[in-house]
Amino acid sequence: MRGVPLRELVETTLPPGTRVLGGRDGLDREVTWATLLRTLPARTAIQRGDLLLFSVDLLFMREPPLSFPALLEVALEREAAGLAVVGPAPEDWGPLADEAGLPLLALPEGISLADLANQIARFITARREALYEIERELQRRFQQAALTGEGLPAILRTLEEATGKPVWLEDAQGSPWPDLPGPPEPPPGQMERRAWLRRLPLREEGGEPPVALFGPDAAGRICLAGAVLLERRPVGAVCLLGTTGRITERDRLAVAQAAAACALVLIRERSLWSAEARVRGEFLAQVLRGELPEAEARRRARILNEPIEEPMAVAVFRAPEAEGDTERLAEAIRRLTARFPRCRVQPMAEGIAFVFPPPGGEADPETVVEGLRAELVRALGLSRLAAGVGGVYAGPAGLARSFREAVQSVQMVEALLGGNRALAYARLDVYRILYPLRESELLEEFYEQVLGPLERYDREHHAELIPTLEAFFACDGNLQRTAERLFLHRNSLAYRLRRIQEITGMDLRRWEDCFRLQLALKIRPMLRRSHAQPGGGSEPRA
Repeated sequence: MRGVPLRELVETTLPPGTRVLGGRDGLDREVTWATLLRTLPARTAIQRGDLLLFSVDLLFMREPPLSFPALLEVALEREAAGLAVVGPAPEDWGPLADEAGLPLLALPEGISLADLANQIARFITARREALYEIERELQRRFQQAALTGEGLPAILRTLEEATGKPVWLEDAQGSPWPDLPGPPEPPPGQMERRAWLRRLPLREEGGEPPVALFGPDAAGRICLAGAVLLERRPVGAVCLLGTTGRITERDRLAVAQAAAACALVLIRERSLWSAEARVRGEFLAQVLRGELPEAEARRRARILNEPIEEPMAVAVFRAPEAEGDTERLAEAIRRLTARFPRCRVQPMAEGIAFVFPPPGGEADPETVVEGLRAELVRALGLSRLAAGVGGVYAGPAGLARSFREAVQSVQMVEALLGGNRALAYARLDVYRILYPLRESELLEEFYEQVLGPLERYDREHHAELIPTLEAFFACDGNLQRTAERLFLHRNSLAYRLRRIQEITGMDLRRWEDCFRLQLALKIRPMLRRSHAQPGGGSEPRA
């Protein structure tokens, strides 16, 4: 139930000559009613927020007499707002009230407590009616501000106009809301507000946002904060800066209405963002898969302001651990790629697609994606994360082509390169042709005809002739560099090369035979994954 600050009652309604004997720090407590104590103890008669009116004689009329500390204990237990006494109060009552933090007022002699109780009740009732009208007016103003389309800035501007005090919006961590101005100077109670927001219980839908005071600080400044609730949980607070004794009930009502209006704007914006993200995501997925005719894709892109006509590259990320939680991986990629202009992140069945403009300077798309991949591995604690990078193309057909290339590249990374690196399609070389044929019997037959005997010889004699052949081609046939790479004497290398020619029936001086051997080595990791040599010539290289 809404009440009136006790300080205001002292200034406007209680009779002249009323003095504060103790508990002055509690004068901002709200008085919801005035209760005349006729008997003691009066636990059942006292309600939360009551101002207790009694005479000193009342305590001594009881047998045995009731001590003032006992009355204070009852008042604190029932959460009374304060006590007002008629008669000569003992000197020790003031310090006891100070210790309890409960205001104790000394009323002038000769007044009627019953009349005073009625007078206070009429004042509070009138104030409630007035505040109700104020609340309705504030509610109307803030609803209008929320509906202007200007969003949160319009609400804060309305709050500042309604209160005449500095205002700002902060998030649940106490930091200024993004893209909005913060407080004019560091406000009091920042850590306390953050703890208050964390402790708030779930609120009922449609209820008034909770409001609380923080401070004062050494300069006497007070922060009035209203929690902004989304789905019954606080996401931030509307804050108002004032000084001790200068925060009014109107300020409290305005902050509460501003917090409710901010929540309304955020809910509407989130709904719009979700709907827009869904539409944009569906459109981008259709473009990447090439499901839209060029003219239709361009028409929709103009409506959605999507930059599909600009040169773009597509990367695809895939992690075995993230298969059941692709949205977590997608959200992490969104956070890390927020620094890229006009980029898009879209979960797809083929992996998480990242569409981005080509980097400037000396960086290339593969280098950029590898840097992102390494950051994601560290941030998410992944053991493996594969990434494929398509070429840079413009237009709907270009994006679809880049996506196909990225998918093929990430498949190659997973199948041939351990699944924990980024690879550009441009570096796939002949694998672009061979990989789609990996299930073909023709590749198996070709490999068996060219390198099958050599592989069986290696397995039976531990001769390492295939690694020697890979090193020979990796060094472009230079015998000196091949020997150094294998840590062999040139005579030992010459012997191995003769054995290779004898077993395969190929001549390493003939270009045609070298081509057949190199092609078989390219096929080998796809058909013999367990035999692939790390860092060998089978890996795609620039």
